[in-house]
Amino acid sequence: MNEGQEGRKKQFDAADYPALREFLPAYLHQDFGAEYGTAREAVKGFVNEASGDEILQVKEEWKTLRASFSGRPLEEMRAALAAFGCAWRPASEEELRGVEAVLSGAQT
Repeated sequence: MNEGQEGRKKQFDAADYPALREFLPAYLHQDFGAEYGTAREAVKGFVNEASGDEILQVKEEWKTLRASFSGRPLEEMRAALAAFGCAWRPASEEELRGVEAVLSGAQT
């Protein structure tokens, strides 16, 4: 590793998040607004339908993803969501926290 690479964060790669790659486009697709109303409600739909293991994997990957984008502009998080094939474009950090609240409260 050369000097320029040492201080650099690992580049985002959606392939590092297999559970999110499955979950995000399945529930936060282009019609999620018509189907669920909000991203938070779409996540509740996932929680109601998924197995405990699936929920746990999504929770862990979401937490890791959010930590990797902590302190970065919201637009970068939107780009990451798009890389998963997710149609949801959160308008605020509050919307992201709403999704986190549903996931963190989900029983596994």
